[in-house]
Amino acid sequence: VWNMNAVDYIPILAKEGIKHEVGGRGMRGGLLHADPRDSTDHCNTLQMLSCVANMGDDDDPIPDDTARHEVMKKLRKGNLLLKQDIRDQHLLYWSCHLDCEMRFSFFAEWDPDCLMTGEYKDLPLYHAIIKNYHEDDEIGDTRKFHLFLQTSLRHHPQHLGLLFYHPRLLETVYEKAVEKYGKHETFEAIQQCIPADTSLPIIHHVMKDAPQYFDEFSIRYLSALHLLDQNGRSFIQAQLAGGAKTLVNDGFYFLRLSDDEIAEADPVTKQYPFLTAASGESGDLSTTYFLLSKNPSLLERYKEEATQQVLEEQEAKMTMKRKRGDGDGDNEEGE
Repeated sequence: VWNMNAVDYIPILAKEGIKHEVGGRGMRGGLLHADPRDSTDHCNTLQMLSCVANMGDDDDPIPDDTARHEVMKKLRKGNLLLKQDIRDQHLLYWSCHLDCEMRFSFFAEWDPDCLMTGEYKDLPLYHAIIKNYHEDDEIGDTRKFHLFLQTSLRHHPQHLGLLFYHPRLLETVYEKAVEKYGKHETFEAIQQCIPADTSLPIIHHVMKDAPQYFDEFSIRYLSALHLLDQNGRSFIQAQLAGGAKTLVNDGFYFLRLSDDEIAEADPVTKQYPFLTAASGESGDLSTTYFLLSKNPSLLERYKEEATQQVLEEQEAKMTMKRKRGDGDGDNEEGE
């Protein structure tokens, strides 16, 4: 494990070890056997192979990472490394280091769900990575957080790289990072992964999952205010659909809406803003009346569209009945 020039022999030794039950039965030829010299973490061979790096004299981690990454691929091909090992042996935790980036990416690609649901010492994976039980980097060094976020964005873009994910009502990735590194350092790392001109609807995610941080993100991602989310909604439409805005709690917000925004139907619900404001548990009549007062013709337009939709649905049903009737007639003639 420690010698880059010798790691190629690990798959061969493991296969032979299984024959002779090295480390005991079920220890996969010694791969799951803990290092007796490691009195703190009791790391086994797989875990050490995941995290050992840059044992040479130079500062280039790539040769070391490449060599051990190749060994991992051979172990997988020989069924000596299993997908469940990523979770059971906490391999994403152990490999989350820039010197082990190839191995971390290898595990994340094999089991991307583990980025979201993996744990280490009863903590969510991202909590443990940011907490960094093994303080081999200085406080304020965001490199592990950067690697985790960068990789999570690749596999979970729909969740914005898990930035606002919070299982069991624990703190989000963003909150844990700010707590550990401070706001300035955290945003530097975030903006390296999500640049200011991003095509990701980051502000939509903030508004939906962490509205208390809207000001902090919006000032850094102004251009994202003009993006559409995965449902095709503009930022204004997403806000209205979320139900948090009413005339009572933010009247100035509705005063700023343009005529086009008031008259644009939601791409998901097909409703105009006045209907969106009236629907759902948070329906607010004062907001509905205000929006209608800005464009009263929308009510008539909605009635016409709703009537047309009903007629089209009825016509479609009649067409289906006629087709079934024609089919029955053909069958009778055939008999």
